[in-house]
Parts: sequence; C-alpha cells; structure tokens
Amino acid sequence: MTYTSDWPRGIPVAVNDCYGDPFIIEQVPGTLDKVQQLMDQTAPIALFTKAPLNPAVLPYLRDIAANPMVIPFYSLTGLGEGGYDFDHRRRMIDTMGAIFGDVVILTRPIIAGRNDHPDNLARLVRVAAEGSRIMVLGGIHDAKKRKRMDNDVEQMLFDMCRAADVRAFHKSSCLGAYLYGLECWNHDMGTPRNLDALPELGYTHTLDEEGSVVLGEASTGDLNFLRILTMSEIRAGSIISNYNLLTVPSGDRPYECTSSWMEWSENIDTCLGCSYCIILQIEYLKKTPRKVGTHPRDMISTIQNADGATDFSRFRKTKLPGPGDRLHSYGDVRVVKTCVRHAYDAAPWRGATRMTV
Repeated sequence: MTYTSDWPRGIPVAVNDCYGDPFIIEQVPGTLDKVQQLMDQTAPIALFTKAPLNPAVLPYLRDIAANPMVIPFYSLTGLGEGGYDFDHRRRMIDTMGAIFGDVVILTRPIIAGRNDHPDNLARLVRVAAEGSRIMVLGGIHDAKKRKRMDNDVEQMLFDMCRAADVRAFHKSSCLGAYLYGLECWNHDMGTPRNLDALPELGYTHTLDEEGSVVLGEASTGDLNFLRILTMSEIRAGSIISNYNLLTVPSGDRPYECTSSWMEWSENIDTCLGCSYCIILQIEYLKKTPRKVGTHPRDMISTIQNADGATDFSRFRKTKLPGPGDRLHSYGDVRVVKTCVRHAYDAAPWRGATRMTV
C-alpha cells in the first residue's frame, strides 16, 4: 500500500490501554514490542499505568524509554488499587522518573466521597510538584461514558496545582500537544486534512458549507478517530453507538479510538482489579483476551481485507442524540473541556532526556 500522505505516523497511540496494564509483568513484553514498532511515530505514544513496583519489569522499561515519543502516565488516585498503598506507588513513580526522565501524574478517577477529600487531593498534587510538575485531571465515567468530576473539586485541584507550580490539564491530548509543541488534536480544529485516506479506510463522506466532514451515521469512536485524522470537526446524521469502537470492518480485531488516543492493545484477563474499571462495562472487552487495533500503518490493509463490520445492534444501548433536524458532533457525546495547551509557557520536556537505573 502506497499512502498519498504520511498520516499513520501522525496518529497518537495508546498502547495496552484495555484490561491489563502496560507495565505489569504479564503485559510489559507486549508493550515493548509495540513501542519498538512505533519508533517512527511523530505523534506521542501514551502508556497509562497503575502498576506496582516490580524489579522484573525494569529492563523492559529501560528499552521502552528509548522511544522519545513515549509519555508515561501514572494514574495516582489514593484508592489503593490492587492492595498497593500510596508509598509503594510513590516508589514506582520515582523509579519510572529515573528511567523516563519524567512521569505525568494522572488523577483518574476522582470519585465523589471516596478520594475527593482535600487532604488526598493535596498529596496527589505534592507528588506531581516533587516530580514532573505536570498533572492531568480526570473523573469517573458516568452511564453515558463521559468522565465527570464535581466542578468544585476540579477547581480545587486546579487551584492546588497553580499554588504548587504544577501545570494542570483537563485532557491528556492537550498535555501531549504541549510537551511536543504540537497542535492539540482535540481542540485545534481547522480545514480538513488527509481526506484522501477516508475512502481507503471505508468512510463515505461529504463536506458541508463550513468545510466540516459529514457522515451519514457514525459511532463516537468514528467521531474521535476522524477528528484526529483530519484535525477538523466531524458531523454525522445519526450516532449509532456511544462506544469508542469504530464502525469500519476489522474482522476479529476491533478498532477503538478515544478522544485523545488510537488504541493498540491486547485485552488480557489479568489486571489490578479496580472496582471502577470501565473496561468491565464494555461488552466486547471485559476480561476476554483479544487484540484491539493495529499499528496505524496497517489500518487500511486490515480494513480492506476484513470480512465485515461489527454488528452494533447487539450492544447495550445508551441514550444517544436522536436524528432530529441537525447534524451531531463530538460535543453531543462527550464532555467538552477547555484546552489549556497554549496557557503555559513552553518548557523543555525533561522526558526527552532519558536516564537508566
């Protein structure tokens, strides 16, 4: 396949972000394999972890850190997931920081009445302040798969970060764009790009008077992926599913895309057992071992060679915007957050200078 544009290299990818964890011993070899295949990516590569400190994974982490586009996120909540206490997690964060140069603290999820007390929020901010001075905020998924956090709690976290000189972001995409000096692929929308790739990917589209890409129907995953691919707003006559699953043919390897990252994962049956796990609420994932997504460069061939598309009619429904008399877009299915990618002065991403321990 000869691409008329180099779009696959510019797709931000999250590796092993389904059931499992990219840095647990059961999955870290697969994480390294994917990261090494992504060495030519020009977009960030996200690794979201809650993994405990295990000396056996450290050689893998050193090799993973060789890819300069990797951003290590540690999801620190204070909830003691998997039976590992806060001090143990802090040791893992410090160890990762010595290997990767910096670790982004991800406060996901903050859950009302469980970990939103000011004392807990303060210790989360303190870890960031003593390390990378970077934090991404996040709440718990509601019934419509939207991340929610009480506005007062969110403002408290931002105020704490400001007082501690920690750069705080609503979304990991804004953070990724900031670290690498890129346009934010969730907010900096403009004239559509890479339109030549849409037919090859199986999408039939038109352009409206505003220049936006219009689909007849789409899933939330389609909206997410095509916004990243085209860096423009995507509209659809109807939303058929609120899953991040794409509607394109993919055989037994579903394609998923969140608002910030294309998934390339292996869903396994081992994880830390978080009580709030969103994956366990997704019918086609749960603890079922399966491959999710591919390297972006393999998407077109995978889609064109697949037997058929996913049957969305078999999935549990969430309340979706009706057909009505208007087109639907990202803001109808996800919470729109303010972009703060341009709010901070540019600063070197220390993670670009990686150390070994």
